[in-house]
Amino acid sequence: MTGEPASRPSEAAGLRALWRARPAHYSRALWVLMLGLDILPWPWGEDILARLFMAVGAVRASRRRRATAWARAHPGYRPWRLAAALSAFRGRWVARSWLLGLRCPDDLRRHLVVRGEEHLTAMPGAAILLGFHLGPPNADLALRILGHRLTWLGGQRISRGWWREAWRPFLDSSQHLAPSWGEERFWSGLVYRARRILLDGGNVFLMADGAGRGVFRVSLPARAALIKPGWLVLHRHTGARVLPVLTHLEGRTQVITIHPPLPMSGSDPAGEGGAWRDTLTSLLKSYVRQFPEQCPALVFSFRSRPDVGEEQERPERRASALTGEDARTL
Repeated sequence: MTGEPASRPSEAAGLRALWRARPAHYSRALWVLMLGLDILPWPWGEDILARLFMAVGAVRASRRRRATAWARAHPGYRPWRLAAALSAFRGRWVARSWLLGLRCPDDLRRHLVVRGEEHLTAMPGAAILLGFHLGPPNADLALRILGHRLTWLGGQRISRGWWREAWRPFLDSSQHLAPSWGEERFWSGLVYRARRILLDGGNVFLMADGAGRGVFRVSLPARAALIKPGWLVLHRHTGARVLPVLTHLEGRTQVITIHPPLPMSGSDPAGEGGAWRDTLTSLLKSYVRQFPEQCPALVFSFRSRPDVGEEQERPERRASALTGEDARTL
């Protein structure tokens, strides 16, 4: 009899705290909408958000132009249909980054598939898993749900879903290295901890196209992807293998593909620049050809972080700064 009245003030306090924690790159309108949609069982909220983003993409001229330009760069697709699918996927991306409607890891586990797992497990020793802002978010989370031990090095994750008791273990500092919003000056300490994990034989997952200075560009239809140096810094200091990881949706199932390690010969990874650039270029171009509708990060701008493909100058001491998967405002 007393449980329900007692829980209501606690829930209200939690919502107030969540509202105060709203990252700047989420609009107030989107934040309120997400809080409301999160009440619905998965995947209802995700489907609603996908349709809403598709509608907004058709109505807003700037988004319609970008999506249409991207679609026209891919022969074999009807431009209007690909543009609509791209905008819808953007909404699905935001929903999944929020864990919208997902009450516990088991809700997601049933819709996860890993390919190329042997590349990670066949050889002992540390590994850097290199993600990209392509396809659905949270590839590191998917791998952890399926039992792989690794640490996320990237952006902070804040949502009603992430704050649920069932998901909080994945935010534990032992496997989640992320600065609070506006506290990026602590990146150097987090990168040092990631280095220590790798030297101890652990695995670290980070994004290749996060914040920092670009080391090379990958030319893609309509836009280039700028590859950042953070993972190279960690590799240089640890000698850890570097395994590219790409992910895409097949229906409601998220497929995570772990590719073979980048070639290593000699002790200086800078000497591998050409071979690594060619390998990553081949992987990303192949992905874009297969899943052009799942590449909104190459089309729409981020609000609070550097865009994929937009070089940002940083002081030398922050050359190893890394960022996580960024949400976009409605």
